[in-house]
Amino acid sequence: MKIHFAEKQLEIKKNEIKIEDKLNFLQQKEHIEIYGNFIIFKNFTGIFEVNGEKYLIIPEKLIEHFGLIDETKEPVPNFEDKYYKQFEKFLKYILKELSKENLFYTLSLSHFSVEESYLNESKIFKLLLLLEKKEELISSLHLILSNPHRKLFVYETYKNLNEVSCIDPDVIVNIAQNPERLYETENGIIEYKNKKYSPMAVLQYETEETFDTIENRFIKYFLKELEFVLSTDLKEFMFLSEIRELKNDIEYALLSDIFSDVGELNYFPSNSQVLMKRSGYREVFQIYRLLHLSFVPKIFEDLDMAFSLKDMATLWEYYVLTTILKEFKDNFGGYEVEINFEEKIEQGTIYEYAKFKFNNGLILQYQPTKWSYSNLKFRPDIYIEYKEHRCIFDAKFRFFEDNKKDILQNMHYYKDGIKTQFAIAVCLGKKNKEGKFWKVNKDKKLINSFFEFIKENKEKLEGIGYLDLKLEMK
Repeated sequence: MKIHFAEKQLEIKKNEIKIEDKLNFLQQKEHIEIYGNFIIFKNFTGIFEVNGEKYLIIPEKLIEHFGLIDETKEPVPNFEDKYYKQFEKFLKYILKELSKENLFYTLSLSHFSVEESYLNESKIFKLLLLLEKKEELISSLHLILSNPHRKLFVYETYKNLNEVSCIDPDVIVNIAQNPERLYETENGIIEYKNKKYSPMAVLQYETEETFDTIENRFIKYFLKELEFVLSTDLKEFMFLSEIRELKNDIEYALLSDIFSDVGELNYFPSNSQVLMKRSGYREVFQIYRLLHLSFVPKIFEDLDMAFSLKDMATLWEYYVLTTILKEFKDNFGGYEVEINFEEKIEQGTIYEYAKFKFNNGLILQYQPTKWSYSNLKFRPDIYIEYKEHRCIFDAKFRFFEDNKKDILQNMHYYKDGIKTQFAIAVCLGKKNKEGKFWKVNKDKKLINSFFEFIKENKEKLEGIGYLDLKLEMK
């Protein structure tokens, strides 16, 4: 792998068809621009494979910040591994924060039929679902193993007369229809022509308990599917201790005596009352249905692509979003997710849109489309509406001081184009929540929080600014 500083453009060959989807993704996110055969990196930090070479695209100041070069500006021997570990740590934090803030997909299962279907293709969707449902899945498996569903299997056998415990019409008929089994004896139970006979063997019924039920076959089938997913699709995420633990528990369950006697699933038990109602089975069945949903929000497609590119700038957008949501929740009360990362398509561009409404009436929109008075389209990361306030927060995975001109020009672009009260760039910083605000009357103001801009009874600020966020992954 080579290091390519994001400040420099990168030439690509015209036949680079295989990376078109990645280029389109980064263009839609406004992380890059393409001019002819050259890529201009605006807000991208990640791994890019082009022209048969793999590059780590990263701003020069960021590479120093992450310790990927030495004093002589040369890459350290293990810079690739160090970057991967930093990305993995960041991804793990983001997934946990998204889950904590209820941004995980929560569409009711009642909208979907109960039927056999293919696994969802999104790796991040599967990962986040298994992380969120891990404890529930493991406890459900323990419950199933401690009290598995079973059924009584009744089979016919023949016993000596002194062992008979059941007499019914079928037993009598069987004796009458099989005279060859009768033998003459003075203690016989059947009298015929002054002679007594008894059967040598009498039809009887035995019951045997078995775990080989259609419900246990389904559980075994699903566990094998999860084992395959964890060993293939999610193999790259084994750096997460939760995923390793889940894999071990599933492998342990499959080795239990219960499943060793269970056959293979030959039809899907969509109407099983055991799977729908019995504790343990019900929860596992619901997780199966979630994993097989055909529709998931576009957030997971974007996170899949971010993981593929090891793209820290896209993760930074979600980091900023969750940070603002948490700060607003602490100061303005809880919120409802009115629109949960809904896929939007405009003029061939696919993007995700979310809307959050707080208890005090504040509305936060993620990637809304706004139009200027000259009919130009804008799509800021975060757009706030609260009473008379209209403002923008835009995530920039850059150090402000190294990109001051470009960042402030971009904030002017948003504020003046959409006619908002103010526009704030949220930048990567070495200190947490410190920044500056330039008022329209040219006064400057130090800032140290998001909510101070729109807190009630504060002065009506108008202008542009930036706020640094320290990347803290607790």
